[in-house]
Amino acid sequence: MSQDGTHDDLPEGVEIPDDLSALESAKPAGETGRHVEEDTVAIFTPIQNGRVLAAVCALNGVQGRCIETSAGAFAVIDDTSAGATDAAGRVVSAFVKQQPILAMERRAGQITIHRWLAGVKGDKVAPGLALDEAPGVITTLMSGVQTMDEIAMTHPGKVFDARMTKFQAFRELRSASKDAKRAYRAQQENKRNSDPNPDGSSED
Repeated sequence: MSQDGTHDDLPEGVEIPDDLSALESAKPAGETGRHVEEDTVAIFTPIQNGRVLAAVCALNGVQGRCIETSAGAFAVIDDTSAGATDAAGRVVSAFVKQQPILAMERRAGQITIHRWLAGVKGDKVAPGLALDEAPGVITTLMSGVQTMDEIAMTHPGKVFDARMTKFQAFRELRSASKDAKRAYRAQQENKRNSDPNPDGSSED
């Protein structure tokens, strides 16, 4: 800066304003765009299968898209109206029953998270804590860095549509249940075949 207060190292025509108060509400670099401005409603569950979560959502009238993560399936809900977060949290947690889920929303850039268990709304969870422990894909979705469309392009086979009819959702759940039973029987059979003493007796 020169003695007269100008910045000699700045490109010609670029000036630094003396009053910076107008910049207090400026968004951080990179946090612009339609998807950042829009509200987001999402559900984070311990359900491991994204296809199952999509069917559960659709069966209960909750439409959107789900993605499988290493920590559970995550659903981004189409309905972002007032009360949509609680409605989704209620029906999905009632299905999961034994384990809590997290109902998340971002409105006007502010993230709010509540824990739900068996259809009952629980305490509020600090967003920083919840997202710090969540898979990175959830953080990018909730912060608005990426959209579900962008995530679907980079995670083929991991994103599932929850916009099916209730009959289709029922068929999906029935099919998933059969697959799970077959996998369990195969696991048990493999365990028996690899056990030299399936009756539990020990050799002398």
